[in-house]
Amino acid sequence: MKIRTIKKDGRRESRWSGGRTWEIAIFPEEASYLDRDFLWRLSTASSDLEESSFTKLPDYDRILMVLEGDVVLAHGDVRTAHLQRLEQDAFDGAVKTRCYGKLIRDYNLIYRKGCCGRMELQPLKPAAAAIRMSPEAADSVCSYGIFCLEGYAVVSCGEESQMLREGDQAVIDFPRGVTEDIRLMGEGSCIVTEVIMASLEGAAGSAEGEAKPEKEGSPEENAEATPAGASPQTAAGGSDYLTSLRLFAGRNRWAMILRREGKSNVYYDRAMAAALRKLEKWYITELIWLVGILLCFAPLAAGSSAGFCLLLAVLFTIVHLFGIIPFVYMRMLPRPFAAHMKKVSDLNAAERAFHEEEIRQDPHFERLMSKYKTDEDGYFNDEASPLYRLARRRDK
Repeated sequence: MKIRTIKKDGRRESRWSGGRTWEIAIFPEEASYLDRDFLWRLSTASSDLEESSFTKLPDYDRILMVLEGDVVLAHGDVRTAHLQRLEQDAFDGAVKTRCYGKLIRDYNLIYRKGCCGRMELQPLKPAAAAIRMSPEAADSVCSYGIFCLEGYAVVSCGEESQMLREGDQAVIDFPRGVTEDIRLMGEGSCIVTEVIMASLEGAAGSAEGEAKPEKEGSPEENAEATPAGASPQTAAGGSDYLTSLRLFAGRNRWAMILRREGKSNVYYDRAMAAALRKLEKWYITELIWLVGILLCFAPLAAGSSAGFCLLLAVLFTIVHLFGIIPFVYMRMLPRPFAAHMKKVSDLNAAERAFHEEEIRQDPHFERLMSKYKTDEDGYFNDEASPLYRLARRRDK
């Protein structure tokens, strides 16, 4: 296995009306972005515009990470994504996407539909550590990219090692059925990308055999914005109203206390998961119910009977469950809901990795840890301690 290194000053630069684009790597190496005969492409871009459109790429999916800037991506009339520094979004290249805000610098992965792509930020440590590989990589043609975002990195694979400085890119391509550990060490951080292709021959044939997609505007005009784990496939089905009721029943704070969230067979993409966490964090529906109940009993002060007030409370609770809660969910969550939900069994590699990370997170445990952990006392970290077992009780 050979580590292909692209130095910062060795990128191919092109200009468009709103800024500049640098192509870092493309696969196959002889492929051309303009001919749309590539399987994947890594690039970085800068823009001076406050509003721009991304080139439509119907045969590709995309992932974009903001390196500098604060932007909102609007994917047609389906959803939006607010991205700040080092946040990423994944989306379908066929969707008309507009960018609002100055995208000072970004990092992009574009990969052909049928492949699986993933991007993640990885802090570097002095001791070598293997990067995470998806299980599907063992039986597929796959490529891994390591972009040195800051500091320096030493990349090792097999008997070969390469040093990367800030802005340098390493690429490692594995043939079908052959993988080796890729180890990183250094200081700073890297962006790691993974593209899994079921079959190099099949994917290449698809790339060459299909008609070239129609190009819009400048060939490079923001060809850089991309995916974040959302796919327009649904797990729940039904109308948004019925889905909002199912979401409340399965994702409200009290239901999650009674069961471990990881047992759910439904996957929520990043936009949906973030919006659900916001609802849970601020107790929005609970506060509305509490205020409504207090108002129902306010007539007691004017001499109304307790039975009348109780009847009002019951009626308000019914309205709250079947009217107010669905309204709040449909206002605060990205719609249509079906575009942000999937069955776990239908996930691709990137979505499965995000889903597993969500399951591993335990906010209850983290709050206890931050509250009780001290530098002098390792009691909290002792797995035999009652406090540790209390914090992890839902994992059993």
